[in-house]
Amino acid sequence: MITNNIYIKLLGTICLSIGLVVIVFLSSERQVHRNNAFTRRYPPHPVVKQYDLDIGFNSYYIAGLDKDMLYLGNRTSPWHLLQVNLETKDTSHIQLAPRSHTLEYRAIKVEVLPPYFFVMDGTMPIILRGKIGEWLADPWMREQAYFNKAIPIDSNTIYIRTTHATTHRSTLGLIQKKGEHIKVQLDTTLLQAQIDGVFDVDGLLAKDLSGTKLGYVYYYRNQFFTMDSILASLSRQRTIDTVQRAQLKIASKGNSGRTILAAPPLYVNRTAAMSKHLILVLSQRLGRNESKELLGQASIVDVYDHTKNTYEFSFYLYDIDKHKVREFTVGQNRIIALIEDHLSVYLMTDRYFNAVPSRETERQMP
Repeated sequence: MITNNIYIKLLGTICLSIGLVVIVFLSSERQVHRNNAFTRRYPPHPVVKQYDLDIGFNSYYIAGLDKDMLYLGNRTSPWHLLQVNLETKDTSHIQLAPRSHTLEYRAIKVEVLPPYFFVMDGTMPIILRGKIGEWLADPWMREQAYFNKAIPIDSNTIYIRTTHATTHRSTLGLIQKKGEHIKVQLDTTLLQAQIDGVFDVDGLLAKDLSGTKLGYVYYYRNQFFTMDSILASLSRQRTIDTVQRAQLKIASKGNSGRTILAAPPLYVNRTAAMSKHLILVLSQRLGRNESKELLGQASIVDVYDHTKNTYEFSFYLYDIDKHKVREFTVGQNRIIALIEDHLSVYLMTDRYFNAVPSRETERQMP
């Protein structure tokens, strides 16, 4: 009888422990998308959907924009571009080619910056450049700078993120070409480490269409910063979210000692785009009085004025067949979003995106 009582108590303790773990887990899952510490402002109709366009595959990514022409690269067919006329909705397929077929590559990314296009692989490393219309790529840089992210900002300058050879931390920089000479400029002060200087500073490169303003948006903290095209005039800003420190669980893998993420990270900012004085940040976090059902129907985009250090307003980009926005870009008076195998095109209301806010409506960042 005593033994049975002990077993019953043990079983009860185990069930209670499991129940508490489940409750804590469900509570933490709710907190991933819930933060009552901030309130968004939703003005009426800042964007209006123009149309959705079926592009056939979900492997496309945004490679560039030239007025009404959108260029999409393809992860599974790296030498292929899809050209989309945003005005007429006409599409055409473009086959890129290297002029030299002896080049080696592993992970190609294409970026279109009129009048050129760039083919980049930071693992080899190699960068090729060619003219739009000719679609033949010549070597622009070979084996002089490794990188893991890169976007061209003019015909002879590439904005990169790389791993510093000495510190082994992520670092931002520029690759510049003058004649046949390549110059690599790195600035180790831009990315601010909180944990390891690699995972905790992960984020995305951004630039405005003119290439005169550069940005970096952290994935796992409520911060982004902007600079000019030579990595100067630095301005750091916080988003309306309150997660100031990256919430990551990092572990070592095997005997190699290579670090990996031991659990899915908490994303504060998923993707972003710059447009003139504004930076648009897609968030998956709910603020005060926002329904959790909302995230099952749309993505939230928060708009900041990086010249005034202000939060301006927010709006929705709606899901298609329960698929969410992967990335988006801004051009002229449009927002173009990739959602699974569709393109969503929204028109931007001029009075919200181009108006200079009055002092009464400015919202200063903490």
